[in-house]
Amino acid sequence: MSPLWSGIGRGALAAAVFVSQAGFAADDAKPIQPGEEKITLMLGAFLPAFRSKMEVDGQTTGTGDRINLGDDLGVDQNTTGGYLGAEWRFAPRHRVGFTYTRFTLRGSRSAQRDLHIDDKIYPVGASLDSELRLEVIPITYSYSLMKKPDDELALTAGLHWDRVTFKVDGSITLGPGSGSRETKVTGNIPLPLIGVRYEHNFSERWSAGASLAAFALSFGEETTGFKGNFISARLNGEYRMTKHLGLGAALDTFKVNTKADKDNWHGGFDYYYWGPQIYLTARY
Repeated sequence: MSPLWSGIGRGALAAAVFVSQAGFAADDAKPIQPGEEKITLMLGAFLPAFRSKMEVDGQTTGTGDRINLGDDLGVDQNTTGGYLGAEWRFAPRHRVGFTYTRFTLRGSRSAQRDLHIDDKIYPVGASLDSELRLEVIPITYSYSLMKKPDDELALTAGLHWDRVTFKVDGSITLGPGSGSRETKVTGNIPLPLIGVRYEHNFSERWSAGASLAAFALSFGEETTGFKGNFISARLNGEYRMTKHLGLGAALDTFKVNTKADKDNWHGGFDYYYWGPQIYLTARY
């Protein structure tokens, strides 16, 4: 986890302790309930378990190998990540929002088989250092089909945007191909999404929710050059400590399969993760 996200995580926990103490001192202030707010801000961290595969095709050598980042490159796929987000309820039944999440996965390993990545071959025995940086940015609009004081059910639509940066540094010390090689690719993967979300308030301070989103899409090569599918699900519970601030926990799962044919990246990327999450919310 980067120093930036480590600092954010420590700050979030410290803020949670502080506001929880302040919340008991100001217990007479009624918390703003989900559904009553105009603006919601979110800050959190989570510990997902990843399963990732990457393919980088060569311009001259053709289809690259499907690389398992854990098995082939030694990437640690149990990592921490941070996220932040905001949502604006511009009318009682209408909301727009986004979240930003970033993960960085690194690994080192000696190649156990010949690996074709981009236009390069990393032979058996090559020393490999790799890094995958994944930025996930869903942007959504929600319309509430049902809106009651304690229940809200909404349809969502929007864009799920992934930005992927993948880098491999290889060192070969034996044979005629001795030397160093490097592959680095960056890709932007936009996929539409549709889904549903539900929130229920058990009391003034306790609530829970669930959401599900998915899409499968193929674009023509002459347009964006992308095809792919994804599915995500989330369960969460929240306790409101003060009028504006709440503390929550969630379980997230996500799966994406994509194929790209762009100037800066030809190949595919699959990833799956699930894991627990803690977060702070501020409602105004």
